[in-house]
Amino acid sequence: MNELIVSYSGVRGVWGESLTSEVARRYGHAFGRMVVKRHGIGGTLLIGRDTRASGPALLEAMIDGLAPHGLRFIDLGIVPTPTLQFAMKPFAAAGAVVITASHNPRQWNGFKFFFGPDNTVLDAAETRELMETISGLDRLPDSFERPEVMDAHAEAVRLHLEKVLEQVDGERIRDRHFRVAIDSARGAGAEPTPRLLERLGCEVVPVLSSRESEPIPENLTELRQAVRDRRCDLAFAQDLDADRLALVTEQGLAPGEELTLVLVLDHLLKRFGEGSRLVVKNAVTTRAVDELAARFGATLVETRVGEVNLSRALLKAVREGHTAFGGEGNGGVIFPAVGLGRDSLLGIAMVLERLSQDARPLSAHLAELPRYAMVKEKAQFDPTLDLEALYRRVAEAFPGGVENRLDGIRVRFRDGTWVGVRPSNTEPIVRLIAESPSASWAQEAVERLRSLTDSVRNR
Repeated sequence: MNELIVSYSGVRGVWGESLTSEVARRYGHAFGRMVVKRHGIGGTLLIGRDTRASGPALLEAMIDGLAPHGLRFIDLGIVPTPTLQFAMKPFAAAGAVVITASHNPRQWNGFKFFFGPDNTVLDAAETRELMETISGLDRLPDSFERPEVMDAHAEAVRLHLEKVLEQVDGERIRDRHFRVAIDSARGAGAEPTPRLLERLGCEVVPVLSSRESEPIPENLTELRQAVRDRRCDLAFAQDLDADRLALVTEQGLAPGEELTLVLVLDHLLKRFGEGSRLVVKNAVTTRAVDELAARFGATLVETRVGEVNLSRALLKAVREGHTAFGGEGNGGVIFPAVGLGRDSLLGIAMVLERLSQDARPLSAHLAELPRYAMVKEKAQFDPTLDLEALYRRVAEAFPGGVENRLDGIRVRFRDGTWVGVRPSNTEPIVRLIAESPSASWAQEAVERLRSLTDSVRNR
């Protein structure tokens, strides 16, 4: 808890412990150097944040660190990460920073850095450059002229919503008059998401919960109850920076965030029924995506976990002339026509368009998708845990499958069953995952993975 976690998913730490204003100043100064090195002096840099209490202090410190580099600052305020990322193009930004820890608990915060012109988060090489730049810093400048910061929150949100609305048949959705509950965890999606729903003719039922950020079923009790009490057609849940999306059915059931991506991909594969279609997912996303790609004759590309890995694969596919889309099983949908990052607002619009095509409820649409039982758990990561030894034990404990070391270890079997172990990019944990047609097998497999983890730690 006392160390920063730095990866191509950004920088994260616990406010007041590993993450302080001084840390923000140093990272800001280092990133500013990188922006100027790549784009020259005078470029535009976008800044924004989610609603964590530490956000204002970290944002001010970040600007202090960036200020000496002669950049032009545009402040988007409290804004979804996908909105900030999308806004880089219309504002011709050389770079962007959002103060967020995404799905991490509220005591955490951090930074995500973006480079133009591709407008993706830093990749592994760029992250290494950032760390090398920081390690070479001595004292930061003591005095500098505080830059003017232009407020463009309203314009950025407007442009993003307009782009999302361009991707769907709004008239058809409006004809259905959906009643939709929304729980943004009091985060960055709390303002723009109801606006999007209203533009699509929905009756909005806001749920102002103070849950933990990650929109997993156990955190959605209030939202599920609201759906039942208010007889909603469905509900959506976001994390604090609104890049992840989870669904709740008309019955008040939360099927898990993996199915968000499966439903949207099924919809897009049906929409783009011809031509060269390519689907990108990460190595621990549900096997259901593989089945969808095969069903529709689409090419499947699998990457390491981390948004930038998917973004770069999608960008390459689009440049090669493919119709490409994809995402991660954490509820992150990526559609390059809007942007190269996970976008819950785009996901909401796509789900509503899917439901507008017939009179069936969300549960019926989900029932026709390929589906496996997936169990995800966390184990604490500490220096006593020998990951390589753990990977060897996993391979020995689950013989007869195909072993993959793209990201941690995954062992996959012919019936679609698989197990996986990998260290998180965003928290001091190891993720234990099992997926199977059998829910009991998946649960037993994760318990076995936990036992293996404990045995390696305690040797």
